[in-house]
Amino acid sequence: MKTVVYSLLFGCGLFCFSTGPAQAQRITFDTIPPDWTVQNKPFTKASVFEIQDDPAVPGHRWLSVTSDKASASLLSTFPLTIDLKKTPIIRWRWRATVLPLGADGRDPDKDDQVIGLYISSGTRFKQQSIAYRWETQTPVGSEGTVQYANLFAVKWFTIRDEKHADGQTFFVEERNVAEDFEKTFGSVPDKIGIGISCNSQYTDSRSAAQMDWIEFVAPAPTLTASSAN
Repeated sequence: MKTVVYSLLFGCGLFCFSTGPAQAQRITFDTIPPDWTVQNKPFTKASVFEIQDDPAVPGHRWLSVTSDKASASLLSTFPLTIDLKKTPIIRWRWRATVLPLGADGRDPDKDDQVIGLYISSGTRFKQQSIAYRWETQTPVGSEGTVQYANLFAVKWFTIRDEKHADGQTFFVEERNVAEDFEKTFGSVPDKIGIGISCNSQYTDSRSAAQMDWIEFVAPAPTLTASSAN
């Protein structure tokens, strides 16, 4: 996916809740935050991002992302009030309903994903991103690095693939994004932004997915011999 790195991914509105020493922060999608913007690839039709009602739960909404031979990302535009040193764990709930046919993130000519979650840091001219992607043919556990003109670096991980896309099931994922930044780029950023992508332009097909929420939380307490007794 080659769209999300073109813009600085900073900012959003957050819902905060207490989980102990560090305050967790959850992003929900009752509406699209006013300080988020859709950015598409030049000369490419834009994917559609809209709020959708949950037909099974009155009052519950999620973000719907759809693509018809298109590509785009929904990007935050100002720094998030998130401290990855205190809340390094990212969790999110998502579902894929239509996969881009034959897509494979390992092949630049088939590099489409039904949905991707990007955590980014840097400036317009130097940016580093961690990407968690729902692929089609790229197996779960695959990972890779993409560099664009020595300005934008993306480390991507395949979290789900076509085996998990029954069109009905939501999955809750968890990653230590601070650890992924440290291992990939050598440090944990002080400021981050978020991007949610959806594309199907390379495979000339359609895709659709839903993002329910995204949250940042503190790691679970580590049990010691004394605390266990």
